[in-house]
Amino acid sequence: MERQSTSETPSSAAPPAGDLKEMLTYESPGAALRAVREEFHYWSGRITDHSFQLSLAVIAANWAVFSSVEGILKNDWARWSILSVLLCLAINLVGARRMSELHRTRFAYAEADQERWRKDFELTKGKVNPWPFTLEIERLGAFMRECKTWLPIIGGVLFVCGLLFA
Repeated sequence: MERQSTSETPSSAAPPAGDLKEMLTYESPGAALRAVREEFHYWSGRITDHSFQLSLAVIAANWAVFSSVEGILKNDWARWSILSVLLCLAINLVGARRMSELHRTRFAYAEADQERWRKDFELTKGKVNPWPFTLEIERLGAFMRECKTWLPIIGGVLFVCGLLFA
């Protein structure tokens, strides 16, 4: 986002102390929770973006350094490096497929009996419960975040080991 320049002097641009305090607080617990949810979505999306970018970078680096499929296959470190990021990409794809089906099933559940859906809401309101999701959706999401974080990093470390120890 671009900053807009103003003709105001710095002292006139600063908000009064009371206004600053209001900017740093939330209107309600729900507003605070929405802020946490938005940040969670942002940062978990960044994991996906960076994971994919690092996976491609590790594949490209192996290709650039070891020159060919034969060169990669001759180096154990390079093979494991490529395998690590390919495993990450495969888990990502299969996980996204499974996640889409779990969400489709949840949507169908809600549509099939809207009164039951409302009752589920009332039963879980204020409790630690994955609703409107399921425990399987929550666990799969956590598993995928771990894979997206660690497998590309492992692939990168293995690539570096291939450079140093080959």
